[in-house]
Amino acid sequence: MKNYRVRFVLCFFAVIVFITAFFISPETVIGGVSNGLKLCAVSVIPSLFPFIVLSDYLIRSRSVEIFGRFLEPVTKAVFRLPGSAGCAVIMSLVGGYPVGAGMIVKLLENGSISQNQAKRMMLFCVNAGPAFVIGTVGTVMFSNRKAGIILYLSMIVSALVMGAFFRFFESSALEIKTKTPEFKSGVMNQSVTNSINSMFNLCAWVVLFSCVNALLESFSIPDSVMMWIKMITEVTGGCVAASGKYPVSIQALIIGWAGLSVHCQLLPYIKETQVKYLHFILSRLFHGALSATIAEFLFWLFPCQTSVFSTNTEVLPQLYSVSVPAAVATVILALMLTAEMTTVFRNKNNGEA
Repeated sequence: MKNYRVRFVLCFFAVIVFITAFFISPETVIGGVSNGLKLCAVSVIPSLFPFIVLSDYLIRSRSVEIFGRFLEPVTKAVFRLPGSAGCAVIMSLVGGYPVGAGMIVKLLENGSISQNQAKRMMLFCVNAGPAFVIGTVGTVMFSNRKAGIILYLSMIVSALVMGAFFRFFESSALEIKTKTPEFKSGVMNQSVTNSINSMFNLCAWVVLFSCVNALLESFSIPDSVMMWIKMITEVTGGCVAASGKYPVSIQALIIGWAGLSVHCQLLPYIKETQVKYLHFILSRLFHGALSATIAEFLFWLFPCQTSVFSTNTEVLPQLYSVSVPAAVATVILALMLTAEMTTVFRNKNNGEA
């Protein structure tokens, strides 16, 4: 009851502050909301939505169980996880922050993984996608795609190392299901509908934090303090604020931490997997620190020149220009939709016959 009262007071205080700020400086609030909506339309939705639909469809159609038979030797040996969890690990590395977390919850609800396995996965299956790291950070911010690739590789290696380490915290023996997996058709509509609801939740937090940062920038806050606020609260703004002031490898720390905006997006998944938020925070800090260390070593091994990013430049990639993985995910969805429709029509014809 005490925690509930504290949360209520904090929420009430935040609402009062937001309403007051709106009446004092409505143009600042409107500008922040506008920037947040633009970021969602140009970057967030095109890069995340195909992966969210694909991850949901893989579970509903039971495709994860089919692919899991081939992934099981690796997931069992490296992560001490069933094969079906392998799809979530892969999607977390290519899809973006919320994709892996959402897939973990669905696997847990489906009974494909245990509660303890879901907790472990939530600590290392939360990663930025290549569209953001390589496209936005590397290509747009530093004018060097190689720098983005190094940052992305450091993030992947860090996540895999953490996953291999957390395998030692599995207390029970790994149960392997011998049931033959079967493909389930007619679930695409449910996947799309569920994914749209998820996107609304994600975009709401993006817009909210964009508005909050716009309000903070309107106050007389020292640049050094504002830089740290951005690094803590929002990953894109944090990367922009740190560029040119710290070594490029620090970007890996910011990306690994992910920002409070991403943390808020993941709160429903954290609650479902019953991960303590303190443990989640520590895992983000460790992931970021390890990624930065690996990135520093890779930059020493493969030196590359980066341009000093101008903070006056708008960090919004061209529409669909940097989300090649999302395009691949869309093609895979199209192929799966074709296969699903073929199955539906075949079953219908067999029924009529």
